[in-house]
Amino acid sequence: MLKSLLTTTAAAALLSTSVFAADWTLDSERSTLHFVSVKNDTIAEIHRFTELSGEMNDGELKVTVPVASIDTAIPIRNERMLEHLFNADEYASVTATATIPTEIYDIETATGTLPVVVPMTVFIAGEAVEVDAALQVTKLDADHVVATTSQPVLINASEFKLVAGINKLQEIAGLQAIDHVIPVTFTVQFSREN
Repeated sequence: MLKSLLTTTAAAALLSTSVFAADWTLDSERSTLHFVSVKNDTIAEIHRFTELSGEMNDGELKVTVPVASIDTAIPIRNERMLEHLFNADEYASVTATATIPTEIYDIETATGTLPVVVPMTVFIAGEAVEVDAALQVTKLDADHVVATTSQPVLINASEFKLVAGINKLQEIAGLQAIDHVIPVTFTVQFSREN
């Protein structure tokens, strides 16, 4: 999930050092974050978060995803995930942060696409874990950059101590199994503030 969150970092990869010092803001209307859950080993369902926000300032990236914006297409499932998985009463957001290394953003180019792998720290329900995001970053023009996952980011429930929550959801829904590894994909667009 964050997510998504990682793409902004890569966005900087196509900016020159002199431009990078500017402030960049995530365009929520042009950004998406999806994840897949697999139940009973064979049934995959695509879910999303409808709200994202983020900024990148002086090499520091932060993306925030309000968990209340989860959309699984089933309202009662949204409520159960907020309660048992995300512990939404205590943790209102998932966040992803990263420091952008010089070798990623110290590139002078007008427009174009660059593949990068960005390490980020993802915070979910009280646990922070570092994950790598493989991205394609495209500089649209001097003030707009888009980053898209080139392969899913895998969120391991055990690393985030989410297994008990998944087991509770499985019990409530009467399922035989819910996978503990969740693929996440995202596209984020950032705009430079002038």
